[in-house]
Amino acid sequence: MMKKLIAMTVIAVMACMAAAWAQDEPSMSIEDVISKVKKGVIRVQGIELGAPTIGNWGGGSGFVFEVDYDTHTAYAITNHHVSGNAAASAVTFWDGATYKARHVATEPGIDVCLLEIYDIPDERDLPEDEKTIVPVVLGDSDAVRIGELGLAMGNPGDGQDAVNIDRSNPYETFLLLTTATQGVVTGRDWPVEFLLGIHRQNRGSLGNQYGTNFDYAFRMATAINGGNSGGPLFNQQGEVIGINFYGGSWALGQNQNHAIPINLAKDFVFQILEKGKFEKPWTGMDILFPSWIGPDEYTEFAEKYRPDYIEVYGVRRDSPAARAGLKQGDVIMSVDGQTFADPEKLRLYIFSQEIGNELEITIKRNGKIMKEPVFVEVSPKRTYDAEFSV
Repeated sequence: MMKKLIAMTVIAVMACMAAAWAQDEPSMSIEDVISKVKKGVIRVQGIELGAPTIGNWGGGSGFVFEVDYDTHTAYAITNHHVSGNAAASAVTFWDGATYKARHVATEPGIDVCLLEIYDIPDERDLPEDEKTIVPVVLGDSDAVRIGELGLAMGNPGDGQDAVNIDRSNPYETFLLLTTATQGVVTGRDWPVEFLLGIHRQNRGSLGNQYGTNFDYAFRMATAINGGNSGGPLFNQQGEVIGINFYGGSWALGQNQNHAIPINLAKDFVFQILEKGKFEKPWTGMDILFPSWIGPDEYTEFAEKYRPDYIEVYGVRRDSPAARAGLKQGDVIMSVDGQTFADPEKLRLYIFSQEIGNELEITIKRNGKIMKEPVFVEVSPKRTYDAEFSV
């Protein structure tokens, strides 16, 4: 166990160092980026077992970020909604080679799933250009600028219609293999609540089942479609800066597509590999308006009716906020001496905290100013709805 923990720690450190080194690399041509990264991009197919002879099939994309030749395994990242509920999975590489995989851990709140791929070949002694599996480099999404290149790679197709119709081979699929589209990052602090509202209004599962607990999403003019979910978004140095998870072509227009910042996925993945669990900071306060149901309602509330203060709309039972004495209707004046312009920015601040930190929350209740210490604890298992408690 200790040996495995040390190995996982080395993986995390090496990945961080690789990202730091890669940031200093010069920009490459699109052709060179594709050539560099294509051996780490995978097609992901998962089977969620239902009736004895029928499985609910899901397909998407992913990418390998670490290879362990000693154990003949590789670690890959995809979306939770691609493989998080799968009873069995398989991944296919650029050359058509297919391997079995299992999900090590999944987190619907950030729509990220960690896969372990089995029985890969030992290619440690081969020259780089002769290897069939080459892990990608995880970049730094905090350094991404608006206008920067976004190159999406993956395996687009039409969801369940792409599977073998008689299901005689549950892993046979008609998803395209390793395609690439390019565009630019057009935004980075896109309100997640607005995005979820769009999807919920159009009866999608985003916001009802997954994707309710990340800080922000990249908006990009890079075309993605069904099957691209879970695939990497690269910058011009060939680093992964995001995970493609939502194409807005049918709701917002083809230039309104979204990716999860890779730093959020790195935090989740390396906590799992090092600690065996993922710990999300939480206080138990509801600070977002509870009754919005779509983008129009959210926009109207945010632009016209949202007060110029942050209100506690609810306090979760047995939460740190409840134990500190916070109540519904309290107005948050400051946290740790800082004022916040809107609840979204306060969410980011709480999500950045270490477990066990003490927050000094100044509130106003019935005209009185009060200071309450609230300790940050680990978020309980989240339900599949857009609760947005922090």
